[in-house]
Amino acid sequence: MNIRYLLLFLPIFAFANVEQEATTDIVPRVINFVIFAGILYYLFANKVKTYFKDRELEIADKLNSIQDKLRESKNEKELAIKKISEAKESAKSILEVAKKEASLMSDKIKNDLAKSVDHLQKSHAERVEIERSKMNKEVVLEVVDEIFSKDGFKLKGEDLVNIIKKRVA
Repeated sequence: MNIRYLLLFLPIFAFANVEQEATTDIVPRVINFVIFAGILYYLFANKVKTYFKDRELEIADKLNSIQDKLRESKNEKELAIKKISEAKESAKSILEVAKKEASLMSDKIKNDLAKSVDHLQKSHAERVEIERSKMNKEVVLEVVDEIFSKDGFKLKGEDLVNIIKKRVA
């Protein structure tokens, strides 16, 4: 610190002679300026250098972090594009599978419907047959009732037994 104070007061000691005739004072002023600039350089040069070096490193770090973020976003973009293409392929395959399943289900429904229709037709035919036999029985019963209800037709027990034997045999 002593050297700093000495350098600070050096211009005062160097040009303290007031009795000198000065026609121009440019030389002492230049010397004073050089000494002042030297003192400023001595006092602040390291601080200014470190400030600018730190600032340079800070800017370089920011630039590196921005470049890293840019690389990351490029990688994420590529990954997103890859996922989109995979999703499109997956959608295509799902659509194909869905079409095949729809076709198979349609065929199955058609087959089931055809079986149901056949079953209904057979069931209807059986019902028609049952109804015909019921109708035949009813007609036969009506005719038999009508025949037996008339007084002109009388069967003997033996004749009835013979008819039933013939029917059974």
